[in-house]
Amino acid sequence: MGVEGGYRGRALRLETSAVGGWNLGLLNAAVAYILGYVIGDGNLSKSSYLIRLYDSNKEFVENVLVKMFREAFNVQPLIYYDRHNNSYVLYKSSKKIWLRLRSLGVPAGKKAKTVSVPEIIINSKDEVVKREFLSGIFDAEACVTSFRQKHKHPRGYTILELKMSNPHLIIQISELLSSITDIKVRTYVYTHNGILRINGRRQVLKAITELNLKHPRFTSLRAGKKHGPGSARSWRA
Repeated sequence: MGVEGGYRGRALRLETSAVGGWNLGLLNAAVAYILGYVIGDGNLSKSSYLIRLYDSNKEFVENVLVKMFREAFNVQPLIYYDRHNNSYVLYKSSKKIWLRLRSLGVPAGKKAKTVSVPEIIINSKDEVVKREFLSGIFDAEACVTSFRQKHKHPRGYTILELKMSNPHLIIQISELLSSITDIKVRTYVYTHNGILRINGRRQVLKAITELNLKHPRFTSLRAGKKHGPGSARSWRA
């Protein structure tokens, strides 16, 4: 299911309030993606009903995040450039959307150390919802590294890595991923953070495809684009 496709997976009913004609009581794939992305690289303001999502890739924000947000909530978000953080910010002020994301488990304000995978995602019977939630988190926070070693990996070796400040969140993501795919995952848990790694180009491409990752740093790898020479490269745009 590509970015241009519609979302026809089962929807879990939560309540009946609506935004712009869209029923906020439905948890579908697009809502799950935005939920994952906000957990990864977004926030809910503590002083207003402002929702923000961040990324340094302008085309991704304009062509993917805007589209997914619009599909999720049937409203058009806005974008501005934050020159201090060198990132583009998708934002929308909406009490109903803010409250819905809060009710789904996103804390307001700083959340890196406390946020967890929402229970409604863990308990969902819809694998599409779970995959799109993971897609949102990986698009927001994961990076791809490629390196060469003359004798051990002369043709190059690729690693997909997700690092989060909350080690419990990494454990939850790893368990959720393993519950819906057979992708080989390695998890490293430390006192103040956790790391999830997927090793080898075949497994990385499998993850990109099965989780329907949408960020250019992943889609370019799936498309087989070549990058310049070097012993190690990391892409986190």
